[in-house]
Amino acid sequence: MTSAVHLRNASAGEVAAILREPSPPAEVLDARLRAALSTRLRAILPRRGGPRHRIDGYVVEKGALSFTGPFLWNARAARRVLGTPAARAVASGVAGDPLTAAASEVDRLATRSVRPGARPGGLALWLASAPEVVRSLCALEAAGWATSLLGCVETSSPLGSVAVGIPDAWFEVPGAPVTLHGRRDAAVGAPSGADCRLSLLRLRDGLPGPRAVEGLALDGLVDALSAPERPLPARVVGVWPDAGVTLVVAFDGDVARAAAREVLVAAERLARPLQTLDSVPEAA
Repeated sequence: MTSAVHLRNASAGEVAAILREPSPPAEVLDARLRAALSTRLRAILPRRGGPRHRIDGYVVEKGALSFTGPFLWNARAARRVLGTPAARAVASGVAGDPLTAAASEVDRLATRSVRPGARPGGLALWLASAPEVVRSLCALEAAGWATSLLGCVETSSPLGSVAVGIPDAWFEVPGAPVTLHGRRDAAVGAPSGADCRLSLLRLRDGLPGPRAVEGLALDGLVDALSAPERPLPARVVGVWPDAGVTLVVAFDGDVARAAAREVLVAAERLARPLQTLDSVPEAA
């Protein structure tokens, strides 16, 4: 089981200090682990013309069979999608405050929905059809997310490099209908050249579950898989502002292997519905 440092009611400054702690010596992802994981996933979920599967921290934490209904957008569900670019806009000086940036992002997406190629069921189309009061609520929720994110990384600090609102990490498993998704809201690193190991920040909703650490480890693994030439992240820090909880996972090769095992367990669960009734043992 992956371990973590558990902090209660850590201030934004304390979280920022953790993110900027000196990193251990550079360590890269073992190429054998990457190859073995891909081979095992191809065996568990071979291409058979079925749906493509996505494995992320939520699947690892909650279980691959925990989805009981279709996804529906609401202001809470949209807060990260809208709030992360809003935080990036404030950090880069494009916007003066989180609420202005969030409202601008809502308008941008709603306007984009009228262009050809808008994805059915996507946030842009939902925002375009939502009443003005709902859009305002989305902007307010997103501004809260952006404020929390900016407070954690302290972008005004002169120490190290800070990237806010960076794209999530993705890894398409070669030859298998599986995509691994690692969420990351900011990356912080000391100015020590190409061998710098980044600290990844994950801002989270609600309360951390009993397998929250495994979810953070999965985010670190996918970050490493998506850029194998780059050193492993030094740590993955998860912050749950609503609960006043911060979890710090020191990431290394052992944690990467443990996260890979979690991916395989999730894949096994996803494969179960693909089994035929003939493979189900008869009741005694």
